[in-house]
Amino acid sequence: MSGDIFADDFKVAPYWWEDAAPFHVTASLPDEAELLIVGAGFCGLGAARRALELGIRPVVLDSQAIAGGASSRSGAMVSSGQKFLITGASAGLDSDVLSDLTSAHAEAFGHVRALASSLDMEGVFQASGRLFLAAVPQHMRRFGELARRLSETGGLTTRVLGRQDLSAEIASSHYHGGLLVEEFGGLHPARFAMALARDVARRGAILRSQTAVKSVRREGNGYRVRTSAGDMRAREVLFATNAYTDGSLPSVRRRLASVGSYMLATAPLAPGMVDALMPGRRMFSDSKRNLWYFRPTPDGTRILFGARPGLSPGDPETAARLLHRYLTRVWPELAEVRISHAWTGAVAMTRSHLQHIGQHEGGWFAVGCNGSGAAIMPWLGRLAVERMLGERTTPTVFERLPFTRLPNAGGWPWYVPLAAGAFGFMDWLDRTQAGL
Repeated sequence: MSGDIFADDFKVAPYWWEDAAPFHVTASLPDEAELLIVGAGFCGLGAARRALELGIRPVVLDSQAIAGGASSRSGAMVSSGQKFLITGASAGLDSDVLSDLTSAHAEAFGHVRALASSLDMEGVFQASGRLFLAAVPQHMRRFGELARRLSETGGLTTRVLGRQDLSAEIASSHYHGGLLVEEFGGLHPARFAMALARDVARRGAILRSQTAVKSVRREGNGYRVRTSAGDMRAREVLFATNAYTDGSLPSVRRRLASVGSYMLATAPLAPGMVDALMPGRRMFSDSKRNLWYFRPTPDGTRILFGARPGLSPGDPETAARLLHRYLTRVWPELAEVRISHAWTGAVAMTRSHLQHIGQHEGGWFAVGCNGSGAAIMPWLGRLAVERMLGERTTPTVFERLPFTRLPNAGGWPWYVPLAAGAFGFMDWLDRTQAGL
């Protein structure tokens, strides 16, 4: 490409924030609360909304802006449960656990659709389907089996596409076939999160930004909570902090790996170009271990492209140069297209690659988006609150899953760059063995 790849108005910020930016609230910190929720993302806000439905007025604290974390930064591809089946996270699970997980993810998908509709957010959720793309020919071998499993276990509508069939879905010769899953959607995550935050505030929740929770300890029939804005008491505490879980909940922090994911947004493309490149406006990801994922913007004017580029991607602007290179491997005709936005967000990975609800000395927690937060986290927060407040007396499937420790060093997942390097080598080996 001639010249710089960045547009004149390039921003190191999520594209999503152009329509709906995170906001700050400095409400007074109450002395007491029936329910304190730590984290004002999809999970925490979903929990707050359910608490209000059950007659409890929650206090929601966030160390950043309201919904300023991963929730408003994500690719926001909304799964109906197929991802944990495709990634192999379901391997070894008992049949009843697998059935309950499948049902929970399907319910979560329906919940997000219904919630977007109830908040009167036209165009925030779009039913799109998702196309999983074969990065090398040999990856097509497992797509047939995956299609069968998704259909039989998840009740999903699937179709395996040969390379000759891909042109109806993506104008690229980079891939070798695909697996199309119809029950999938795309969300505008920032509009969704901000509307949800304003909805719970209107209903009576107390939101406060830039307020870090320092510690939580049991005191009588509740908890003493020390925050950066002072102390308070809470009868119940829910941590919905996901990848931003810190030393205030060390037992959970040791079980999470915070992994950076990076995205770019192209500048507006020529009229009709997005539809020419992505005729069905699907959500897309490929079959590499260090996968690439991409999608059109809801208005169909730009392409969003994400990955974890390299062992140590650095700042979003540096990562964007690599992401642009990847983008042009998929579509060489975009070589002269500039980048308008680049950003990063933190994904919470667990050893099981599944979500978890539980209790510890500091209260309850609902964590572990594992790259599927847009679909599952609002539902996870809802389930956690129902358990905390006694509305749901039977443990959820997310409480029945083993939540094992990771070899973090002082909370730092030192092994993530090593894993990324190993995955990159294996992806290279796959391509080399395929003669690509």
